[in-house]
Amino acid sequence: MYRLPPVSLILLLAAQNQSTAPAQEPTRTQEVVVTASAFADDPLEQPFSLETLDQAWLRTRARTVPEALQGLPGVMVQKTASGQSSPYLRGFTGFRTQMLVDGIPLNHAAMRSGPNQYWSTLDALTVERLELVRGTSSVLYGSDAIGGTVNAISRRAMVGGEGVQVGGGSFTRYSSADDAWTQRAEVSMNSGSEWGFLGGSTISHYGDLESGGGALPETGYSQYNADFRFDRYFRNGVVWTTAGQTVRQQNVPRTHKTVFAVPFQGTSLGGELQRDQDQRRDLFYTRVAWERGGTWTRNGEVTLSYQRHKEIRDRLRTGTRRDLQGFDLDDIGLTARFESEARDSGIWSWGAEVHHQSADSFRDNFVAGVLTSSAIQGAIGDDSTYDSAAIYVQDELFVRDDISLIPGLRASWFSLESDRVDNPDPGGPAILQLDESWTALTGSLRGVWYLGNESTVFAGLSQGFRAPNLSDLTSLDATSAVETPSPDLEPENYLQLEIGSKGRGGQWRWQTSVYQTWIDDMIVQSPTGALIDGTPEVQKSNAGDGWVHGVEVDVQYEIDQAWGVFATASWMNGEVDQVQLPSGTTTRAPLSRLAPLQGTTGLRWQQNGGSWWGEAWMWAVDNQNQLSLRDTTDTSRIPSGGTPGFTIFGLSGGVKINENARWSLSLENLGDKNYRVHGSGLNGPGFNLITTVELNF
Repeated sequence: MYRLPPVSLILLLAAQNQSTAPAQEPTRTQEVVVTASAFADDPLEQPFSLETLDQAWLRTRARTVPEALQGLPGVMVQKTASGQSSPYLRGFTGFRTQMLVDGIPLNHAAMRSGPNQYWSTLDALTVERLELVRGTSSVLYGSDAIGGTVNAISRRAMVGGEGVQVGGGSFTRYSSADDAWTQRAEVSMNSGSEWGFLGGSTISHYGDLESGGGALPETGYSQYNADFRFDRYFRNGVVWTTAGQTVRQQNVPRTHKTVFAVPFQGTSLGGELQRDQDQRRDLFYTRVAWERGGTWTRNGEVTLSYQRHKEIRDRLRTGTRRDLQGFDLDDIGLTARFESEARDSGIWSWGAEVHHQSADSFRDNFVAGVLTSSAIQGAIGDDSTYDSAAIYVQDELFVRDDISLIPGLRASWFSLESDRVDNPDPGGPAILQLDESWTALTGSLRGVWYLGNESTVFAGLSQGFRAPNLSDLTSLDATSAVETPSPDLEPENYLQLEIGSKGRGGQWRWQTSVYQTWIDDMIVQSPTGALIDGTPEVQKSNAGDGWVHGVEVDVQYEIDQAWGVFATASWMNGEVDQVQLPSGTTTRAPLSRLAPLQGTTGLRWQQNGGSWWGEAWMWAVDNQNQLSLRDTTDTSRIPSGGTPGFTIFGLSGGVKINENARWSLSLENLGDKNYRVHGSGLNGPGFNLITTVELNF
C-alpha cells in the first residue's frame, strides 16, 4: 500500500537547509514561447491568442495534461472516462486539434474525430511548460491544427557548476475523490555545462471516482510512465538532444457504455458488461538545434522521431459474447525548421516535414471464451500506410516601426493505402483496397500593432485544412445504418478571422480575442440512397459547411506585491450542416458538444519575500441546450434537453520549505456539487482534497 510521507518527515528533511526562498506560485504567464513561431519569442509580439502553463501549475492543479487546460478561455475538457480526457479548443477536438510533444505531433492517422484518449498518455510530471496556441495554425503545423495547437515541452536536466554532479527527486500526489496515488522518482546528472541527463518513472493508480452524487463504480485504472532526456551542449551554440517516453494505460474503463453507469439527470445506462481500453505509446527522437545569431539560419533544428501507438479494446457483451479489437501504428518523422534574417525582408521561418505511418489492425470475436471468427479489420483498415510531406515559409517584416506583418504559406501532400478494408456490402468483394492522395496549399496573413506601454493589438486571417486519414476512410462505426468505406473524400477547409489585444503594463495583464471560423467540406456521415439487407447504407462525405465564432477574455490585476485578482470568460456559438440518418435530410444544427458560456475568477496571495502562497477560486459554467443531431442521440452522456450548468469553489495553497522541498494542498468542489462537463461520460469529482509533496537532492 502506498503511503504519503508525513509532513513531520518533510519538515525534518527540510531542517537541513532552513534558508527560505520565494514561493513558486503556479502561473499562466511566460516571457518566452516557441509554439507560435516555432522558435523562442516574446508572446506579446505574436499575433495569436496564447496560454502558457508552467511546471508548478501542472504539478499542483492537474491530474493529467488535458485537465491542466480546464477552465481556460475557449477550452472545454470533455471526459468520456477517467483516463480519456479530450480538450475542445474553440469548438473542435480529436483530429481537429493538434497535440505536440517537443514539437513532434502526437496526432496520427488512426485518430478519431470525436473525443479520444491520446492526450491522456502524456505524463504531466515530465512537462516543463505547456503552450497553447488558440485557433488555426496550419501553416506551421499542417493538417489538424484547426481549433488550436498544444505543445508539451519536456523538462531537461539543469547544467552548470564544476565536474560531474548527480541529483534526484521524488514527487507524490494524492487525491481523495478517486483515492488516487501518483508517485514519481527521477535522477539527474550533468557534467558542468557540457551535458545533462534527466530520467524518471511515474506510477499512477486511480480508484473509483466519488462524485457529488455518490460513488461511480468501475471507473478506476492504472498508468505507468517512464522517460529520459539527454542534452549535449557544444561551444558553438549547437545542442544535441536524445529523448524517449513510454506509457502504459491498463484497463481504462469506458463506464458509460456498461451496466455499471450511474445516470446523471436522466442519462441512459449502457448495455455492455465491460468495455476496457489498454493504451501504449512510445516516443523516441534525436534532435540537433542551434542558435548562432547570424543571418543565414540564425536558428534551426532538425529532428528525427519514431512514435508507436498500440491500443486494445476489450468488450464483453451480454451473454458470453466478447470481442478484442485494436491496432498497432508506427510513425517515423523527419522535421527541419530554420529561421533566417534578411536585411530588407525581415525574419524568415521556413522548413519541411515528412512522416511515414504504417498500421495493422485486428478484431477477434469470442463466445464462451472460444474464438469464433476474426474480422478483416479492426477500428481501421488492416495493412495500411499513410504518408505525408510538406514545406512551409513565413516572413515577419515591419511595414512601420510599430506594425509588423507575418504572411505564410504551406504546401502539403498526403497519400493513403490500405490493403485490407472490410466491405459490408454483400454485393461487392469482401475485401477492398484503397489508394488515395491529396494536396493542399494553405496561407495566412497575421499582424501586430505595437501600442507602447507593453501592449499590442493583433489580427489574423488564416486558412486551415485537415486531410482525410485512416479513420475517415476505413473506420466503419455507424450505429443506425450500414457504413461502407468512403474512398472519395477531400480535405476539410477552414478560414479563421481573429482580432485581439494583449498587454502586461503596470499592474495589469490581459488578453482578449474575438474570432470567426468558416467551415467548408467538413466530413460527416451521409446516406447513399442504397439499402444493404434492408438497412440504409451510409458513407462519409464532405457535406458539412458551417461556422463557429466566439469571444475570450483573460484579465489579471496585481493589487500589490502580495495580492492579485484574476478573471476569465469565454463564449462561443456555431452551426454546421448535418445529415439526419437514415432519412438523409440535411439540416443546419449546432456544432457537436459546443462549449457553454464559462468563466473563472479568484484571489491570489503570495508572501512577500517568503515561501507561502494561496488562492481562492470559482469556476462557473452555464447550461448547454444547443445540441447537434448526434448530441441528441448520445443519451448516455448528454441529458435530454442538454447539460445543466454548475458553479464550484476551491482553495489552494502551498509552501516552498527550501530549495529541496515543496508541499501543496488543494480543496476542490467545496460544496460537493454533482456536475458534469458537457458531453462527458462521467461526472466531475465531488469534494476533493489534493496534496502534493516534492523532494529533491
